[in-house]
Amino acid sequence: MLDCNNYDYFIFDCDGVIFDSNKLKGIAFADSLPYESSEFVKLFVEYHKQHGGISRYEKFEHYFKNIQNYPDADYKISEALILFGSIVKKGLLKCNYVPGILEFLEIQATIGKPMFVVSGSDEVELREVLLTRGILKYFREVYGSPISKIENTSKVIDEIGVQKKGCFFGDSRSDYEAAKKFALDFIYVSQFSEWEEGDKFSNYTLKNFLI
Repeated sequence: MLDCNNYDYFIFDCDGVIFDSNKLKGIAFADSLPYESSEFVKLFVEYHKQHGGISRYEKFEHYFKNIQNYPDADYKISEALILFGSIVKKGLLKCNYVPGILEFLEIQATIGKPMFVVSGSDEVELREVLLTRGILKYFREVYGSPISKIENTSKVIDEIGVQKKGCFFGDSRSDYEAAKKFALDFIYVSQFSEWEEGDKFSNYTLKNFLI
């Protein structure tokens, strides 16, 4: 069983760790390309699944500049980002929590453990969602895109100090890479993950937070 007493602080990804929202994001990426062919949309959604945790900015840039190579790519990226943000925000406000996460956050907050969110989601949007849903209070800081997870994890380390022992609850390769970069234990949350190999890289694997 995972012993949380071993850690001085916790970092959480959002999609698939706090919210059951990975499928929501996949649908939103597809729906943000209403005028693209189904063949290319399918390719894009697969790219999204294979690159979990990377920001929407990078993903749409890849689609419009690399997959399609449109001359007006920047304009199309901007349009897609607006549509995607609208779809996702509505979905995040009503999607389910990962089982047990609310109880886990409340327990750790009562103990006084510092907790952070480091997500590939848009930072401003994510703060608004967490505030509206009443859980922003649990986190010392919430970090998101367009800054990368590695850069944002570095901010946490700078604040907490390298001498403290922390863990990163994640469900994607980008979470693992951020944890590894700073010698954090990587706790793989598997129930809603789209990264099937996560348990091969984790220090510990949880289905959810019903622990």
